Amino acid sequence: MLISIAVIGRVYMNFIPNVQPLTTIIIITAVLMGRTNGMILAAISIIVSNMYLGVGTWTFSQIVSFSLIALIAGSFYRLKDKKHFIYLLAVISGLAGYFHGFIMSIFNYIIFGNFWAYYFAGLPFDTYHAVGNIVITLILYQPIRSTFKIAKI
Repeated sequence: MLISIAVIGRVYMNFIPNVQPLTTIIIITAVLMGRTNGMILAAISIIVSNMYLGVGTWTFSQIVSFSLIALIAGSFYRLKDKKHFIYLLAVISGLAGYFHGFIMSIFNYIIFGNFWAYYFAGLPFDTYHAVGNIVITLILYQPIRSTFKIAKI
């Protein structure tokens, strides 16, 4: 279910550059269900959504980037029951937008060269990604967490 929501959200929000629920859903899944589930969701969501959006050299780097985000987010598993955890998660989601752009720039450097050109050119899009992640986290965290509690996950 989460994979289909992530894919649909990524495909249908494509008209807003880099604003997508995929990153937030990966982070929430990694926090609530563990790193492995977050990484699985990341890999499958990227592969399926790129079938619609276009597969290329960036697909592997996206899988790596979002898997690393799931690994990092899963580290906050023990804090998930804290009172104001949603705000920490929103900050983590915002930073994940910039982290994703950094990893993508590294892969572009490996393939094409000139790291700084890719990094600085991508900063406005990374900012869209970061702000979108914060807003989407504040919107989606409670409904997804409640759904997991009802399903006893």
